[in-house]
Amino acid sequence: MVRNSVAGLGFAADIPMVVFPIDMFLVESDISAVERDFMKFVEGLRSWQAPEQTKVAKKLPMIKVPGADPDESFANFNTTFLKRRWGDGLPLIPPTVKRVEWIMQGTDIPADTEIGKFQPRGGMVTMETLAVTLAMAGGRPEYLPVLEATVRAVFDPALDHGGWQATSSSCFPAAVVSGPVSRQIRINHGFGLVGPDPKNPAGASIGRALRLLQQNVGGALPGVGTMAMFGHMRYTNAVFAEDEEGLPEGWEPFNTERFGQAPGTNSVSVNVCSGADNIIRRGIGTETLEFEAEASLRRLASYMRVYNANQHAAWKEGTPGILVMSRPIARQLAGIGWTKKTIKEFLWQHARIPVADLESAGLISWMTRSGIMPPYDDPWPVTAKPENFAIIVAGGTHPTHNLWMQTSIGKKVVNAEVKLPEKWDELVARGAKELGYED
Repeated sequence: MVRNSVAGLGFAADIPMVVFPIDMFLVESDISAVERDFMKFVEGLRSWQAPEQTKVAKKLPMIKVPGADPDESFANFNTTFLKRRWGDGLPLIPPTVKRVEWIMQGTDIPADTEIGKFQPRGGMVTMETLAVTLAMAGGRPEYLPVLEATVRAVFDPALDHGGWQATSSSCFPAAVVSGPVSRQIRINHGFGLVGPDPKNPAGASIGRALRLLQQNVGGALPGVGTMAMFGHMRYTNAVFAEDEEGLPEGWEPFNTERFGQAPGTNSVSVNVCSGADNIIRRGIGTETLEFEAEASLRRLASYMRVYNANQHAAWKEGTPGILVMSRPIARQLAGIGWTKKTIKEFLWQHARIPVADLESAGLISWMTRSGIMPPYDDPWPVTAKPENFAIIVAGGTHPTHNLWMQTSIGKKVVNAEVKLPEKWDELVARGAKELGYED
């Protein structure tokens, strides 16, 4: 993992390294060996010399996978990719020249255009790289602009992708797609929006392509490039759309509210999350509407009243998490006078943690280390200001549940606009016809 990371920072792969067992760095461990072997570091740095000749990157030959028939070739391809640690354990579609060229129809950006380096390995992502991984993930040309915007958002320094790529936490990027593009390519905004849905398959393909980029280009291979101990949500990430048509009157789309973009702007907003809680929010039918509404918000606050030590970077300007509520819930709340602003203020007041609890849980040291200095409000709010909460209207048209996706590593929610190709309408129409969505 260390060699992977230092190479991503531009150092030589054969840089000298002294290895110590991880047991030495647990609490109250004996680290005297570091002092004893200190001269190994000194001598390694003094004696090492860079190679006289630097290897020049060259275009690698295409991989040929033999087989007696297409079925055997397909099986051999997947076996080969798993052996080379290029797969994710699920079947991949071979990224043939023909298929990659087909995917590239989804952009007017040249194939060799560099998007950025994926850490910790530091592999360069180009438009062709995006097309290759999208082809492997079973994607289509019209998905490519959203994947490209998502990757640009991931590369925003405020998201610190090199940190969460390599961390021992099991975090994952969550991408919220706004604007008409989400309907045009059928990214789910309704029932089962973060799960499999054959009627709305785009989010899964885009999220899986992003995961393959994280692994194959960024080097986030479990136990080698990423030390995520459990690795949940590691196949398709979470890529879903806002239910903009379901917004109550006066409620703005997320990208307008948070980033000031004009309504109807196609963009992707990305946050890094540590998990998702399904929170039941309705009563048993004997309550008044007003009581049920406030009780449901108090219930949400009780889930938010949990401080993950990884949240510290997001406390000032980021978000404590993404709250997803369906259109019936949003409209019910709006009908009795609640707005996004008043909901956030209510949650901010009620999602607070007694300082004594923070102290007993050992979290004060994390807060101080991250620049959240005392004195602390008591009880302490989980985010610096109410506006930091992120509320997305999406999910199936049922009033029973909310989804709370708690933030992990990353300073802010970041956003990138989607760049559509000149022949976008033609591409969307062709996709709808091929997938049977014309009705």
